Order: sequence, then C-alpha cells, then structure tokens
Amino acid sequence: MRVTAAVRSVKALVEAKAPQVFENGVVGVNLPAQSAACQIAVSLKAGSANETAATLGAATFTRYTLGLSNHRSTALLQQRMLNFMGGKFETFGTRERTVISITSGKKAIEELALDVLVPSLLEPMFFKYEMYYPWAQAKAAATCPVDEAFHQVSFSGGLSNKLGYYGGHGSESPRMLEERDEILEEVGRDWHYNNYGMEDAIVTGSGVSDGLVQKVVNALAGSPYGNKPALDSKFVAGQVRTAKSGASVAVVGVDVTGADPAVAACVAASLGGKVIRYSNAAVIQFSARSAAQLSAKLDGLSGMNPADAIANAALAQAMKRASGSSASVIDMASGIPIIDVSGVDGGAVQSLAASVKSAPKSMVVVGDVHAFPQNTEI
Repeated sequence: MRVTAAVRSVKALVEAKAPQVFENGVVGVNLPAQSAACQIAVSLKAGSANETAATLGAATFTRYTLGLSNHRSTALLQQRMLNFMGGKFETFGTRERTVISITSGKKAIEELALDVLVPSLLEPMFFKYEMYYPWAQAKAAATCPVDEAFHQVSFSGGLSNKLGYYGGHGSESPRMLEERDEILEEVGRDWHYNNYGMEDAIVTGSGVSDGLVQKVVNALAGSPYGNKPALDSKFVAGQVRTAKSGASVAVVGVDVTGADPAVAACVAASLGGKVIRYSNAAVIQFSARSAAQLSAKLDGLSGMNPADAIANAALAQAMKRASGSSASVIDMASGIPIIDVSGVDGGAVQSLAASVKSAPKSMVVVGDVHAFPQNTEI
C-alpha cells in the first residue's frame, strides 16, 4: 500500500461510524475493512494493572487459557474448527486490557465468533490437565525488561505492575507437575471469574456486518463474571539505572495526560518516540543513545518546525495502518484512539513541545549508568 493510500485509510478510520453503546454497556465498533480478511475482537477491562501481591502474573497466565476446553467443545475440537475453516485465534494483553480475537474469511467468521470466541469467554472449564499449555506459553512469551522497568519508574499504582508472566505458582520440578497444575487451575478460574465481566467491554469488527457485531454483544450479555477495579495510577518521575556491558541507552518518559492525542502524537514523532496511552494516563516515551543525543532532542523542542512534526506523525500512522486492518482493530479494542493528525494546529504543537521540555521526566538507563545526566537535570 502506498503512503498516500495509507494516509487516506487513516482518515477513513477516523471518519468511520462512531462506537455504539448497547443496553448491556458493551461498546460495539465496526471499522471499514482494509483487507479481505474479517476480524472480530472482544476487549475486556482486565490486565496486569488489576493484579495485587496475591495475584501476580495471573492476568498474563489466564489470557493464555482462553481457547481451552469449555462447556460447548473441547480445545482439540476448537483447534480443528479453526484449522479446517482457515481461521486464526489470538489473544493480546496490555496492562489495562485483555483482547481475544478471531480472524477468518467471510463465510466462516460468524460461526467461529459464536462457537469459539464467545464460549471461550463465557463457559471455560479449567481442566487441570490442560494447564501445562498456557503455563508453558506464558513462560516462553517474550518480555521487554526495559519496558517493565519504564513502567515501574513512570507510574504508580496498577500501571507499575509487570506485564509478563514469571512463574511462582507451585514447584517447577517435573515430579511436582500435578500440584502446580492444580494451583494454576485455581489461579486461572479465580482471575477469569473475578475480572472477565462485561463492564466497559469493547467488541470491534472489521469486514463484518453490523448485525454480527450486535450478535456477539448480545451473546456476551449473559456473562456471570465480575470486574475487580484496578489500583489507581498516575505518572511519577522516577529513575532506575542498570549497569550492563555494551551500548548504552536512556529511555525517557514525559507526562502528557490530558493533552490532545493528535498534538501529543506530533510532539512524540518529533522526538522519535511514541505516546503510551492508558485510560487515565498518557506518557511520551523516547530514547537516546548518548547524553549528546538526549540533549539535542530536548533542545530541538524549542525551535521545532511544527509542519515537520505533523508530517512525521502522519507518516508513522500511515505506515502502521498500511499493515492491514488488524492493527486498527487491536488499537480500537485496546482503547487506543485512532486519530488523524493532518488538521493539527501548529501553535498547539509548539506549546506542548515547550511544556514537555521543562516537565519532570522519568528515566531508565541501561548500559553505562554514568553516561547520562540525572532525570532531575534534564
């Protein structure tokens, strides 16, 4: 897809039909298709931000149990249905959201959504002999230690929790697997029952009819599960430094909570970074490989050209949307707004850039811990 076509697709997404709130409180969104594939994703208000000291790792582990045996069918039967019908079953997780997604062709999407996706959320069985598979997947899933450290020093409350799964549920000795699986059965069941309710749930479709979105919403209306609230979070200007051989890097965060999302995206693009956005917090994250580069990026905010910043942000968005419909579906399901930066006011970009330069900053340094100034000095 050419960049110009990708830019037009961003505008089409922004101008698409507004989300619809149904009687049960579930939000339904049907996005215009950007590919031949059809997709339905259900986003639940549950993530690692909801974890406490007693439930560490439960959000990530339980996400991997989605798709196992339920009262409707076994895990094997569901997998065969997906394979024979050319479908794809995926789960994604952020610190605030758990997303379960089905992708397939037009003829199969409704059956897979109603016979695989919905039962996985409403009727899980949690057989202990199936707990090894989600445990192994969760343990093997890639995690970013820099991202984990960044959230720990940039947020208080639930958003400072780790996103990955690091074990700790029973013995990992091969002789004690049954004991561990019994513990994991309780972990998954308790988390699912207490956090996978439909409060603030989002059903997002792409390439499907409005009727199918409503069918999924109606099917989820009978959910018997609850939603425990997450710990309140806010930005904190913390710092951590980890000595390590090799190249050094500093990852910096600046609070932009309450700023216009499009304006914040432009400032982030001018720094070569991105905006990490949650329901009640937003932070610009950018990196530098040396103290000189860090200083140059921050000094550049004073005399920045807003037109260049807007163009860079538009290009970054266009390249992301050019990857297909899935990126837009997952963003919408995760509560990340799809924005069009083409009409952003340059004065607003310069004003936010000036405040970002002087604002308190969080910082993670990996490598030479003495290579960068303190976060209070920048």
